Amino acid sequence: MPRLFVAIDLPDTAKDQILALREDDLPPGRWARRAALHLTLHFIGETSEKQARRYMQALQQVDVPAFVLQIGGVGQFPVDSRPRVIWVGVGNSPALRALHEAAGHALQIGGFRLEQRRFLPHITLMRFKKPLRRGLASRWMQAHLDFHIEPFAVREFALYESQLRPGGAVYTKRGVYALRR
Repeated sequence: MPRLFVAIDLPDTAKDQILALREDDLPPGRWARRAALHLTLHFIGETSEKQARRYMQALQQVDVPAFVLQIGGVGQFPVDSRPRVIWVGVGNSPALRALHEAAGHALQIGGFRLEQRRFLPHITLMRFKKPLRRGLASRWMQAHLDFHIEPFAVREFALYESQLRPGGAVYTKRGVYALRR
């Protein structure tokens, strides 16, 4: 059964700048690989091939204009606790929220039940097997609070299949959907 999610791919220049944040200052964890850098709009999870085709068809109906996205800042999940994930942030973007909502609506039409938690757009940079002790990542976080990259145009989004492997997930685009120009 395919494991699916909907996401925006990042331009190579953005990936290069994000990967430059890698430092030895942080405790051991798993840094995101270049191919894994993306901005998730909706995580679907495991589904049947028949249902995957429904989602692919439903996502063709998304009609949102292309927009410019600003990436910057860093943070952690959980926010107020011992981190398990370090991420790069995304600037406040009504256009991104509109795409998130439109893709979510299309998925619902295809039979998907949306998550009820708030959409917190981010790009995962590093994961830890166990939560870090408080303060272990704070020096790195403080040093990169002002991180930002040049804004870039978002002209499409994709439905991805994720295959979990010992060396990390491998992502394959199942469908690419152009935004209105």
